[in-house]
Amino acid sequence: MQTQTRKAYRHFTEEEIQRANCVSLIDLARQYGFELENGGRKALHAKKSGGLYIFKDSNRFYHWTADEKGGPIDFVMKYGNITYPEAVAQLLGERYEPYIQTVGPYEKEEKGPLIIPDKAENFKRTYWYLISIRGIEPEIVSVLMNEKKVYQEAQYGNCVFVGYDESGIPKYCSMRGTYTDKAFKMDAVNSDKSYPFVIGGKSDMVFVCESPIDAMSHATFAKLYGHDWRQDNRISLGCTWDGALERYLQWHPEIKKIVFALDNDYLAKDKDGCYRNWGQMAAMKWCDKYSEKGYEVAIHRPHLKDFNQDLIENRKGRTVAELDAMREDELKAEFEKDAVDEPNEELDMEEVEP
Repeated sequence: MQTQTRKAYRHFTEEEIQRANCVSLIDLARQYGFELENGGRKALHAKKSGGLYIFKDSNRFYHWTADEKGGPIDFVMKYGNITYPEAVAQLLGERYEPYIQTVGPYEKEEKGPLIIPDKAENFKRTYWYLISIRGIEPEIVSVLMNEKKVYQEAQYGNCVFVGYDESGIPKYCSMRGTYTDKAFKMDAVNSDKSYPFVIGGKSDMVFVCESPIDAMSHATFAKLYGHDWRQDNRISLGCTWDGALERYLQWHPEIKKIVFALDNDYLAKDKDGCYRNWGQMAAMKWCDKYSEKGYEVAIHRPHLKDFNQDLIENRKGRTVAELDAMREDELKAEFEKDAVDEPNEELDMEEVEP
């Protein structure tokens, strides 16, 4: 692969974007050659525009014919036929020139051996944390410790979760802090997420979770409901990528059924502030992929964010109905917190003269 060059663009701050969107649309429309006339109590109409209206109070526009609307940045992009960063720069009074970035050929860096933390002399703190704080059944914690899949780090007392290859060599290692007043989690140096943390089973079914604690919590629910928690297989991906699942299925061709027990990220947002339930989006994506491969697939969605949160509340005596009510209350509080008094073009258009 040859070295390539590409344009790289400056990222504007929220404050700069806000300033750009505060530029008067009325002045902009006139600069672009539009002749404005009265278009109603709240709007100005641009003559010979195909239905362009500028709303004085909200500093936004709506174009009837194109069914397009927005603020000053959108206006300059549309009528100046320029890109988003160019429009923002223009409104800020800057000259925008993208710089050229040289991109060399990608070379995959080979990972060194996994560096796992030293074990503590005893695992009392980890045992206490997983059982008393996380609500996981003591039997499950003890079995996984005996299988050397869970232990306590010597230096900081963190929980350590280990995934192995078929030869029993550690390949994946994640750590989770045991202090309740501050959150800590990270993967060990050279940890490989394509190797799963495994709670082995005997059936042809595997439950797929995001984290080791979620897999342990899911197994705990099985025990609490009177099932043999060692009957079915459970793995964690360490994320929402399915590399660890693909590897586990290669190891176990007897698996015929996959249940995705990923997080219920009902309060998560993307970089643009839009709600994105990443866990459930991934679950639906993997359902499509693996059903096409011939597996029976299903989704087991937690009531709250993940199965450990469900388990913690279950230990407090909460019912399923109460968990659902908690989720709805959280959603309501989040929506009310994020509510803003945005301009309503539909109401404004009622004021526009025909």
